[in-house]
Amino acid sequence: MKVLGIIAEYNPFHNGHLYHLMESKKIVKPDYIVAVISGNFTQRGEPALFDKWIRTEMALKNGIDLVIELPVVYACQTAELFAFGGIQLLNNCNLITHMSFGAEIESIDLMSTVANILVDEPMEYKDKLKMYLDMGHSYPVARNKALLGLLDSLDFQSKHKLDKLLKSPNSILGIEYMKALIRTESSIQPVSLSRINANYHDDKITGHISSATAIRNELKTVGLSCKIKQTIPNITFGIIEKAMSDGLGPIFMQDFEQLILGTLRIIPSQQLANIMDVEEGLENRIKRHSMDSGTLDEFLKKTATRRYVFTRIQRILINTLLNNTTDIIDTYNNAGGPQYIRILGFQKRALPLMRALKLKANIPIITKAAHYRKHDSKLLRSMFLTDILATDLYMLSIPNSCYRIGGKDFKTSPIIVD
Repeated sequence: MKVLGIIAEYNPFHNGHLYHLMESKKIVKPDYIVAVISGNFTQRGEPALFDKWIRTEMALKNGIDLVIELPVVYACQTAELFAFGGIQLLNNCNLITHMSFGAEIESIDLMSTVANILVDEPMEYKDKLKMYLDMGHSYPVARNKALLGLLDSLDFQSKHKLDKLLKSPNSILGIEYMKALIRTESSIQPVSLSRINANYHDDKITGHISSATAIRNELKTVGLSCKIKQTIPNITFGIIEKAMSDGLGPIFMQDFEQLILGTLRIIPSQQLANIMDVEEGLENRIKRHSMDSGTLDEFLKKTATRRYVFTRIQRILINTLLNNTTDIIDTYNNAGGPQYIRILGFQKRALPLMRALKLKANIPIITKAAHYRKHDSKLLRSMFLTDILATDLYMLSIPNSCYRIGGKDFKTSPIIVD
């Protein structure tokens, strides 16, 4: 059986995702496609536009066979941890033969070269990295300069590719996938596809294929416009249209404003210092600006710096709501990452894949939320309960107050598509 894995957010599923899916199928020719997707909070430290079941429906109806949830303790983290969590889930399915991702630079060989250096950290690299850090450069800039210096023997074209690779968000994530594959000694074969038309950070819709960022901005400022309709599949448009008419979204960071600012004002500084990604007194800056800011936007503008960028601060805010501490994330990492395979939905035609997964998976499979109680592992229970909490908090932001009741994970079955 040839099974293709994809790690994604589908926030929302757009034409670029469909292009990636179709091209991946042409290259790999898989029997089945498995998507690992973020739940209700994303890698940028933001709530998803629509909940994980709505986005699962988008994925399945656009051609994915099986959707698995990436636990929120990995979904809302740095690119390195996001990639590690996703790759480990694919590894633990014990069925995935290939994984595909989009990148601005699709050279697997160059990504592999960089990934191996970052995994092995040879002394020459460490020395160069320290030199650039001592010069006052931020860690990402110092790392890039060290890599460019270390790979100085490359020809001009390759140097240009490397420079672009190290500055492109999806290519950087691709390197993290490669690192995770190397570190876990995975047998999964990576496939890289070039992104077309839109860049990751483009904030305006430009045509048939636009970035998810641009689509989210349009949805926030204009609504479900004709521009959005031209950049997402008709299936996705219909799902979004129904979700909005039912008052189930869209959800934006500002919908969590009072919850976040209130939590920051309540939590003691010492406890805030233990939250994942908080370091070197950053807790004091966060605490101070939670008191002198009246809106979340104001707080973010005051707190973010060149060193502590917006996305990092946003991830810290979500990790604070969920009480994800550095210690607990380290514990999960040391235990091998995700502790279970949570099924969000599947196509009926993928029942043979489901049977094979049940036989081969290296970690427990959870199809009904209540079944987590069957497992004695404290780590599994802790990780799963954090997913439950993430959903319960997310539901408080739903426009239609009828849907704000807690416990949705226990009341929602996996999405099954004929």
